[in-house]
Amino acid sequence: MDLDLDPISRIEGHLGVHVKVDNGEYVDAKVGVSMYRGFENLLKGKDLHLAPNIAGKICGVCGATHVLVSTEAIEMASGIYPSPEAIKYRNLAYSLADLMYNNITVAFLFQAIDYSTEIVSKYTPNVYERAKNTSCEFKDVHGYPKISSILDNLYFGKEIYRSAFRLQTAFRDLATAIWLRYPQPLSLKPGSITIRDPSIVEKVKKFMKEDKEIEKLFYIMADLREFFTEYKKIEDDYVTYGLLESDDYDADYESMDMWGAKREFPPALIINGELVEDRLSKILLGVRVYVDNTPYDDWNKEYEKDELGNEIDKRHPWNKETRLKDKIIINNFVPTVKQYYKGKEYMPTTGDIARLYAYRLKKGKIRALGYEWEPRGNTVMERTFARVFTVAYLKEYLQQIEVNNSDLNPRKGKKGYKFAVGAHDAPRGANAHWLVSEGNKILRYQIITPSDRNFSPNRGPVERSIIGQKVTEIEISGLDALRIIRSFDPCSACAVHLEHKNNSIIKLIV
Repeated sequence: MDLDLDPISRIEGHLGVHVKVDNGEYVDAKVGVSMYRGFENLLKGKDLHLAPNIAGKICGVCGATHVLVSTEAIEMASGIYPSPEAIKYRNLAYSLADLMYNNITVAFLFQAIDYSTEIVSKYTPNVYERAKNTSCEFKDVHGYPKISSILDNLYFGKEIYRSAFRLQTAFRDLATAIWLRYPQPLSLKPGSITIRDPSIVEKVKKFMKEDKEIEKLFYIMADLREFFTEYKKIEDDYVTYGLLESDDYDADYESMDMWGAKREFPPALIINGELVEDRLSKILLGVRVYVDNTPYDDWNKEYEKDELGNEIDKRHPWNKETRLKDKIIINNFVPTVKQYYKGKEYMPTTGDIARLYAYRLKKGKIRALGYEWEPRGNTVMERTFARVFTVAYLKEYLQQIEVNNSDLNPRKGKKGYKFAVGAHDAPRGANAHWLVSEGNKILRYQIITPSDRNFSPNRGPVERSIIGQKVTEIEISGLDALRIIRSFDPCSACAVHLEHKNNSIIKLIV
């Protein structure tokens, strides 16, 4: 049986997948995004200071992460960086909106519907019968005695759905008091941030201290984690650029490994569950992009080394150019992104689960709201649970944050760099903006998003997760493939911005 699941709902952007099922198992999967990224070419020739404003329009959901990453690239290029107080405000707003708001929205408003009674009882009635006979381990925290009573309240408009909706709205409102506009912040600028409400820190801490919904939703997901175990594992290969800057951030490329390592969630490349690289600069230099069998033309190698003498590969984003072929035949606009390490190339997963693995390997066991996270493999429910665990962790992180807003003035670094990069995790994982500048002008700009990595064709993490998965439904509808796809928190709108039809570009989306 061949299934075309296109377009997929309850995600950001236009994404489809073609799957093949044989003898009760998914035997093939091909992901496709039929829209084109145009922002990289829009930014060529622009003044440096315009980049964050333009890049922030990439997405209507995660635009703030692109503004932040672009801002850090400009800080490296121009040799300025923010004060410790400005960094804390950035971390505060980023935690609230770009992680907590996003993760609750995705986990409960997008994903959880696939596990609701309305879906489970229809497509997998035997699973619902099992749910009716399974007690919840954490019923004293969230109040639902059976797994079935959780499933009964996950669908649109039901009790858990409404609770998550109220919570994500509160996160967004608090973040907007700092960003001033969301998802394209107005307050963020290279070297600084504008704060109009000096009491916002205390408001956030008060909310986190008094709120009970985060804990309830967290332990609801912990019970679902114990119940839904039928999805296959893929390799424990992960990549993360790290998350939330420390006071030591100075935007300097030469000291990147130092300030990158001090992020709250540290950068890491993990292969087969083992940490093989934790230097942010080396992870970034190992990025490779391939455009074979895509609508893109290849490019020449223009740059041999960065300003510190490190070799720049032809397939690295600093050498990459975004060029469409004259005639578009293949309509998947996502390139294949790989990670080079010691003579081999990998296609690791990125996202919340990657950050938890990195934290545990670098900093030790990680706890949130009395629950200790232990790795159980790279599966649908583990990726989903990691998303909600991050929210619980940040609830406690924000209760402890202290900010003195007396000094938000920019700092002057040692130098600016012709080759600059802003690399910081989005909620969906490793996000980087690479630029080459001359004077105040952008010569080249490239964006590699987390969904570029997870949804890479040629057996990226999503395709590998689908292939080999047993069908759990009585009648095949594609539910298992959809659950897998949504577990990666896809944001394909970050990848492409021109729709096309009949091999020609027909509509610009801005």
